[in-house]
Amino acid sequence: MASHEALKLSYITSMATGGLAGFNYREINGMLALGTDIKLFITKYMQGPYMPPDLINVFKVRFLKSFIFVFMNFINNPIKFFVLIIQSIKTGTIADFVIAQYWIRVMKKTKRNWIHCHWGDHKLYIGYYCHKALNIPLSVTLHGYDIYANPNWKMYEIALEACAKIITISEYNRKYLSQKYEHLKDKIEVIRLSADLPKKDFYNSSIKYILIVGGFHYRKGYDILIEALSRLNRDDLHLWIVGYKGPVDVRGFIEKFNLQERVTILGQVSDEILKILYCNCDIFCMLSRMDHTGIGEGLPVSLMEAMSYEKSIVSTYHTGIPELVPDILVEENDIDGLAKGIAKLADDKDLRIKTGQRNRKIIEKDYSNNNIRQLVNSFKIDN
Repeated sequence: MASHEALKLSYITSMATGGLAGFNYREINGMLALGTDIKLFITKYMQGPYMPPDLINVFKVRFLKSFIFVFMNFINNPIKFFVLIIQSIKTGTIADFVIAQYWIRVMKKTKRNWIHCHWGDHKLYIGYYCHKALNIPLSVTLHGYDIYANPNWKMYEIALEACAKIITISEYNRKYLSQKYEHLKDKIEVIRLSADLPKKDFYNSSIKYILIVGGFHYRKGYDILIEALSRLNRDDLHLWIVGYKGPVDVRGFIEKFNLQERVTILGQVSDEILKILYCNCDIFCMLSRMDHTGIGEGLPVSLMEAMSYEKSIVSTYHTGIPELVPDILVEENDIDGLAKGIAKLADDKDLRIKTGQRNRKIIEKDYSNNNIRQLVNSFKIDN
């Protein structure tokens, strides 16, 4: 970071689904490797595969402490406190305001000079109240659902106004946000996520396995993939599903098309098991689409991970995916196109090798840990 004061970052995110999200985990470790001083603030905490590094202080939600600091912060600055609590009542974010009171004290004590929120929902609302109380810069990384179906549009827009930097993960998202919030477009920047690049000596199986990774949600397109596999009616194809809770009855679709012998649901797996699956699959599929309420994907991280393992991809023309995946792309809900794409790769080993090697180069060039350095350098602290 140029000749600026050292970055002392408050990083606000969630571990609601079990551990940190893989991209959060990589981002945090990458910033640590660059010498960033990070304190981690977690809105919801649950054990999982990706846990915070031991050397980072983790601060969870502590309502008892928060209520104690409500009174202390009021005494220290009653006018600012009164303005913010009225705002929290009007925007329906009183719980976020209360949570912030404890974290404000922690950030002040540890001399934080930047607040970054990963996701533009409650993490951002809490970060906003910390920013207003401490008068230090605020930024946010936006993905997908927080852009399309934010739980509190009024507070979201107030918080975006307060941000020094609005980061998103694809050019599609940047254009969407710039059109919707034209007056904020100079603050909006694309900083892509990063995927770990495995060593190139991983095992290349000749078995034609198809892999899909993601929660059981409509926008993941599980039903489309399963029906396409049924139409292909090929005994040499087998689908691995790394998926977990969600409203879509994936098992029901498998039974409907009588594919129990050609589809394996592996559930939620550890990071090590997932690496093994990436190494041994032949084709990776992600059939992202808008759901019935207009919620789309940001840019599925599993696509980047699969490409880093030199895997051929079949995906959709959806939001920012064409920025990442050159081919094979099909229209959303195009079952016949999907079946043809899978068959094309399954029948041409040379094509799988060629496109897989190209895909890894894309990750090396545009989705490396250099993006984390770009993120850190975007936090400009004045002397």
